[in-house]
Amino acid sequence: MSKNKFGFLLFLIAMGFFIIPSSFNMTGNIIGGGLELNFYFIIGFVFLVGCFIVFALRQSLDAIVIPTGGKYHNKQRTDAAAQEYLKRGAKKLIISGTLEGKPVSESQTAEIYKQLREYGIKQKDMGIESKSKNTLENLLNVLEKLKEKGAKSIGIASNPSHLDRYGYILEQAKKQGIVDKSFKIYRIETDESFRDKIYGFFSNLFYRYKLRSGLDKAKKRETPQWMKKIAKMIWRE
Repeated sequence: MSKNKFGFLLFLIAMGFFIIPSSFNMTGNIIGGGLELNFYFIIGFVFLVGCFIVFALRQSLDAIVIPTGGKYHNKQRTDAAAQEYLKRGAKKLIISGTLEGKPVSESQTAEIYKQLREYGIKQKDMGIESKSKNTLENLLNVLEKLKEKGAKSIGIASNPSHLDRYGYILEQAKKQGIVDKSFKIYRIETDESFRDKIYGFFSNLFYRYKLRSGLDKAKKRETPQWMKKIAKMIWRE
């Protein structure tokens, strides 16, 4: 049973106890004073508190984002995002990444879409952001897409060092007033291989450097060729 359904069930049980007519009362004495409590009201109140706790502990997200990253990463990210979506809930699952000039049916987006459908996720619950060519654009374009809807939190599925880069970008976006300071990214972490860590180390250094002068200048700084070579070398099939 999903969190939302379980919370709603607790709410219905609580309401049931509140409306049950009963003359069954418990009477007790506290420090010499009399206290009369309705038994069914107490039980209903307990279930109502439980309902609030369930909804407060795991609020659904405004969106869960799956950044495309090649065959090496796509399956892991999609599995993690789909499982989190089914467990936690979200208003939308967004696949973010360039189509690389290919038809949608031949793109990484299509592969991820098919995998999400295998989890039973409906087409209406998915969205596509197809302009992003890198991590910086992934986050900024998704934020732009969600801005009018008043989004306050999103989940992103990826390995830890990649999620660190999203954190750096969000920090800068908050400094520049692009998003509210209360905006949060929920980390949906996948396994991180040794080669992920190697690339992540260099890429994180580069992102910290290019974000120092703000997001506008960071957009103009292309990934260095030497870093692209590292990526090709460590993820060569």
